[in-house]
Amino acid sequence: MKKLIIMALVSIFAVNGFANEAETKAIETAKENNRLCKIFTHKVETYKSTMREDSLAEATLVSYEKRASKFCDTTVEKSEEKTVVAAQTESKAVSYGKKDARLCNIFSKKVEKYESTMRNDDLAKATLDSYKVRMASFCGSSSSRS
Repeated sequence: MKKLIIMALVSIFAVNGFANEAETKAIETAKENNRLCKIFTHKVETYKSTMREDSLAEATLVSYEKRASKFCDTTVEKSEEKTVVAAQTESKAVSYGKKDARLCNIFSKKVEKYESTMRNDDLAKATLDSYKVRMASFCGSSSSRS
């Protein structure tokens, strides 16, 4: 009888120990996911603020966002993300307008200066054409200097 009780107690402690180990691993995994979520969320925010305007930068941002969503709990963040995306889209539109105006001014000045000092060869003409194309893309079709 004593052996049976001892075996029962030992098996209870053994099973209980494994359950605690599984719970401990789950808690550690949750903590690690939370840490990685914070890291990648911060990376996404930082990268968006300093991001270039090309396809490689877009791909990098998508990669960071995928990794952030992998480690973050998406149930709470989905509604917040929609609000943030709407605000960022509006902010980007204003930002693009300012950037385009600034770049329009820069390329207009480049065209003006380059036309007055350019050599008469194919490379110089190609450079001028390149400046004019970029000026037109940032100034729009209503540009008076083309």
